[in-house]
Amino acid sequence: MSKHTVALSPKTYTQRLVNQKKKFLQAVTAAMENQEESKRERLQLVVVSLTEALTFIKQGYQHEVSCRKGALTALDKMQKMLGETLYNRAATSVCTKDSTLEAEQVLDKVIGKGGKGGAFAAFHSGRLAECRMDFPRAMVRFDKAVELDKGNPHYLRAAGLLARKMYQHKKALMRFMALEKLLVRQKKDSVELAVTRREVAYSAALFGQHKQADAYYKKAMASLEKLVGKDHLEMGISWYQIGLLNESQGKYEEAEEPYKKALTIIKKSGDPILLADVLDKLARLHMELEGEADAIPLFEQLLKIKKNSPAPDLAGIIIICNNVGEAYRICGKYDESEKYYKQALAVTQKLRGKDHPAVGSIYQELAKLCERQRKMDDVKKYNEMAAAIFQRVLEEQEAAAGDGDGDGRLTL
Repeated sequence: MSKHTVALSPKTYTQRLVNQKKKFLQAVTAAMENQEESKRERLQLVVVSLTEALTFIKQGYQHEVSCRKGALTALDKMQKMLGETLYNRAATSVCTKDSTLEAEQVLDKVIGKGGKGGAFAAFHSGRLAECRMDFPRAMVRFDKAVELDKGNPHYLRAAGLLARKMYQHKKALMRFMALEKLLVRQKKDSVELAVTRREVAYSAALFGQHKQADAYYKKAMASLEKLVGKDHLEMGISWYQIGLLNESQGKYEEAEEPYKKALTIIKKSGDPILLADVLDKLARLHMELEGEADAIPLFEQLLKIKKNSPAPDLAGIIIICNNVGEAYRICGKYDESEKYYKQALAVTQKLRGKDHPAVGSIYQELAKLCERQRKMDDVKKYNEMAAAIFQRVLEEQEAAAGDGDGDGRLTL
């Protein structure tokens, strides 16, 4: 048993994510200003991952603690090889420090020794890097783990999932196909094999291989239904993926039923991350298909999940409030619509400030809504407040242009 204990506190974990998100948002802005599109996309991926981790703090925290415990176990097994000094340095990094980079660097020393021991070290170094949101570093380590030990399913799965997260769909497909071949050799129809075939299907579809995807989905779902039943969470994930793929191909009507099946199953699972994803996708699809009345309760459930987060995603909450406001407006329920637009207004003012152009845009929406209700005094008030904000922005940009720092154009 290790003499060390992982002591990462939820508070420390949360604060790190908050600091990281602030830093990466600034980097995204700089990349946009410098028109560095590929860099912006890489940074945006991290921002999205950080936002999800902050929204679902409990799940993210538990995952990181699990990764740190796994790394500590790996270090314990390598203690004699590393020596007391390196071992203690790495164990301290894993157990008590905010960043695990030092532990990763110690684990990296073992990678060069090759073999299964090197693969084991590479895998745990990669898991720690992924928790830190350093996806390129994590990918290199997972690839090395696979290279050194091609027969380990955990390494192939980790490499495949991260490749897909990084939009490297061809690479993800190759990893999952290699994993499937490995599991087929066991000559046993297992849940692990069925889930792997589903991941092959999803990666194949994302890579544009739709016939291959269809064949693998049929195999996977037939096995899953037989092994775990049609109401199991893995079946819910399968239906969700099929909905995503139908929607991505513009088959909106064909996406609706898989999303509904996924929602029914996932609601029972207690997984808030998956539930939020399905609610969002199905609600937006209803809006696309002019089914606003069906979208409203889904958006409201999603809003409740987002608001109940210890670190709520304010930008996401604004979007949902605007969507619910629009849906109620289209349904002719103007009082309910106004309530949600005002919620969006309050959160936008908190996030962006009272003079931000986004605030002016919501004032404009409220003016249009009040006009439908013949509240002409409110129409005038909201239009005047919107105009005042846009005028200030214009004046600021013209002043900046006069100083040689801008072009004087109004950008919202």
